[in-house]
This record gives sequence, structure tokens and C-alpha cells, in this order.
Amino acid sequence: MRYKPKSIAALHIALGGLPVKMRVEVDPDIGVSAKTVGELRKLTAWPENLVITTPQERHPESAVNVSKASVATRGLPVLWGRDIAQDR
Repeated sequence: MRYKPKSIAALHIALGGLPVKMRVEVDPDIGVSAKTVGELRKLTAWPENLVITTPQERHPESAVNVSKASVATRGLPVLWGRDIAQDR
């Protein structure tokens, strides 16, 4: 799934139950140095122009990708008819 978190709280929602030790692949020159999901969760600021792509399955070789947002990228998905970010 692809998410564009607008805050640290939204980033934590997007990372959900992903394992702390899951690898993080970061595109060059975007200012994030996290190598694992656990390190992403420890960030204190999140630039609004970044997106994360989370794997559908939690295999050991799976990774979260962090990249710059394109114009077409949207925020957290709407589930059950409402935006889950509104629950925070």
C-alpha cells in the first residue's frame, strides 16, 4: 500500500503492525536515514512531501520504501467510508 502521511501520528498508523526490524529502503537525497521500521517510528518529524510504500505480505525479504511524493499521491486510505486519519 502507498501512503502519504501528513504527520508522525499518520506515519505510525501507516506503519501499523509491521515488524520493528523490517528493512526500509530510502530513495537518495530525501533526508531520511532510517534503515528499519523501528527507526522510522522514532522519527520526530515527517516531511509532507514523502510517501511510504508498505508490503502486502510480511516476508523477511520485504521492505518499506520511502520516496518523494508525486502529484497523484493521496493521504491515508479511506476505510469503511471514513478517513482513518480523522480518528486520531
